[in-house]
Amino acid sequence: MVKPSNIHNIIIRSPNWVGDVVTATPAFRCIRENFPNARITIALKSYVLKLIEGAPWFDEILLLDSDGQRQSGLRYVSIIRQIQSEKYDLGFLFPNSFSSAVLFWFGGVKRRIGYKRDARSWLLTDGIDRLYENGRFRPTYMGDYYLRLCTGIGCEVRSKELELFITEEWQRRAAEIMENYNLSNDKSLILLNPGAAYGSSKCWTAEGFAQTVDLINKQLDCNIAIICAPHEMKLALDIERAVKSKLINLANQIISLDVLKALIKRCDLLITVDSGPRHIAVAFKRPVVTLMGPNDPRYTDTPAEIGQVIRADVDCLACQLKVCPKDHRCMTQIKPERVAKIGLELIKC
Repeated sequence: MVKPSNIHNIIIRSPNWVGDVVTATPAFRCIRENFPNARITIALKSYVLKLIEGAPWFDEILLLDSDGQRQSGLRYVSIIRQIQSEKYDLGFLFPNSFSSAVLFWFGGVKRRIGYKRDARSWLLTDGIDRLYENGRFRPTYMGDYYLRLCTGIGCEVRSKELELFITEEWQRRAAEIMENYNLSNDKSLILLNPGAAYGSSKCWTAEGFAQTVDLINKQLDCNIAIICAPHEMKLALDIERAVKSKLINLANQIISLDVLKALIKRCDLLITVDSGPRHIAVAFKRPVVTLMGPNDPRYTDTPAEIGQVIRADVDCLACQLKVCPKDHRCMTQIKPERVAKIGLELIKC
């Protein structure tokens, strides 16, 4: 166990994916609460920086790349030297990768906490065992998975709530976007998030989203808008072309993660595939309908979520593959009628 009085300088290697960063926020908060007098640095990729900006748990941010560019060998060596210079007492490794453990090992972090995975146990001073059932790795809600890095060294968990922060500037920018697209009225706001960075296996069809929009518009006078990453603009355009009723396409807007947070916080319902925005909605306690196929729901199942996960009844669910080798039936067999029905029930609650 670690005595807080002996810890003065902590470094946290953040997860890389948007959803994982959000589900890690209870663990981030737990570290701060258990080491209130320590100086805490979070090391992360630049594309998730705006996701944790405004959080009160960190004293310093160490970017592992430059403006989202791939990390070069020279940059990696520079980061190792920077970590060495800080003489960290304690390091938390949220990613399971071998490379993240090597970074802390070469960086001279005195105590290195992480899961015993990817042949990296020898690089850890405090290796945490994975949970197993019937001799196999047991899928665990990622919020709890990350918190075990804290409890494994004796930290007390005061809350498991996801938590994100929004500044007045981000709220203003979100308000401007809504005003420009005539979304600032008394009508309910439904956001569609059709894309997923994980891979195409998570994505639903453009026709499915379009039909859902049409079905909702028939029954409810509301605002429906698409949000997506820049590289997902084609998918957003395909949905817009297939829709027969009104739909606002925000894909042409450059919506960074800070503004995305503000928009999701203002919405009345999010309809999404199993991707990062889903977890942002959970953090802000916004209703969310999640369309899930290739991923095991146990990784994301939390009682804090307001909404429902929709899955097709097929034999190949939870394959965990990024690209479907078959006919993508786990997603194509999700029916728009079911999505619209559940969405309307949630928004009318």
